[in-house]
Amino acid sequence: MSKRVIVVGAGLAGLTAAYELTCAGFDVQLFEARERFGGRVQTVSLGAEQHGELGAEFVDDNHTALISYATQFNLKLEPAFKFPDDICYYIDGNFSTQKTLTAQQQASLNDLYEQLDQLLTQQADPAQTLAEWLTSHSTDPFACKVVRQQSYGLYAADPEAIGVGFFAYSGTSGDRNLRIRGGSSQLAMSFAHFLGDRIHLNTPVRRIQQQEQTISVSLETVQGQVEVFADWIVVTIPWSVLRHLSIEVPLTEAQREAIAHLSYGVSIKTLLQYSNRFWQQSSWGLVVGETPYQTVWESTVTQPGEAGILACTSSGTPSRNVAGHSVELAQQTVSTLKPKAPKAIATATHDWSADPWSQGSYCYFAPRDLKSWRSDLPYSAGRVIFAGEHSAPVEYCGYMEGAIRSGQRAAAQISAFVIT
Repeated sequence: MSKRVIVVGAGLAGLTAAYELTCAGFDVQLFEARERFGGRVQTVSLGAEQHGELGAEFVDDNHTALISYATQFNLKLEPAFKFPDDICYYIDGNFSTQKTLTAQQQASLNDLYEQLDQLLTQQADPAQTLAEWLTSHSTDPFACKVVRQQSYGLYAADPEAIGVGFFAYSGTSGDRNLRIRGGSSQLAMSFAHFLGDRIHLNTPVRRIQQQEQTISVSLETVQGQVEVFADWIVVTIPWSVLRHLSIEVPLTEAQREAIAHLSYGVSIKTLLQYSNRFWQQSSWGLVVGETPYQTVWESTVTQPGEAGILACTSSGTPSRNVAGHSVELAQQTVSTLKPKAPKAIATATHDWSADPWSQGSYCYFAPRDLKSWRSDLPYSAGRVIFAGEHSAPVEYCGYMEGAIRSGQRAAAQISAFVIT
């Protein structure tokens, strides 16, 4: 039996699938629209030999698939945060750490998280947005404001849009955050080094078609439109992009509905490098606040030198006010948190919703979507296999771990079919 496989998208899902299939003896070709591999993983270098992440950054201590590859490729993991110890808040104009929260504030947060945990235990997916659920539970104002900001920071989604059942899964991550030493792109580079010339950059897919047992794919290349053929295809691009492609394969109605309507968060991430780490005097960890950028943290905790980098994210509807003024408003956010903060010496920024090859940051689920889509939605259609963080187990959606696990699952599906 022929073992030709096309993989669409050179993010971590596509790289993982291509790697596993190549190791299993398949003839793999991977096509990527961007001029780089990595997808929504993008490490950038600033001055003083320091780097930050414009895309995916954190590894939880229960992200075993990623950790396994890191070990395999001899990549080191470094500490980032401990939860909840390192979370800080800027609410109602006041800056608080875990140690300076009042007893009432801490109790209100604990009570709210316990109620969310009950939804998780019950595997409930109520027909309520997070905002509606908070209103119906008469939540303490401080706790309500914190959780609303976490909706932006964790899922890049408005609390008026995200389902409370999906939001509850934010409590399923590990107690500790890690980073890949040298940047998240080190993992993508390790896969790419192995795959070599199987990866084709600057080659967007325009049409996917299945005819009997053959997959045909129309590619846009510098030489013009090209048609390539395979026995299987693994499609890893976000559905926010896929829905604009011509897909002539036997999709179910549920699949077409999910591809057409799955929600993606909007997010702008900005890196600010300063000549010194003035924020360390204030015991900053990860700051969640009512500011133009809802979350701020240090990217250079384990990197040497006097200089340091703060990562700032603005998401959901508030990010619309940031677009076009991203660096200015990021510096304004830092100055709000730390008055008289100096001017940044280097910056980098990326608007993921304006990126034509992502059209959003990562997926989130509206009320009842977990039940209607995730319970029995197949991630294959004929000889088309879907992968990507949006198709991972729900607790890993939005993480590098989710992308990797989906790539492994796609490769295993194809391998199992060929073996049988």
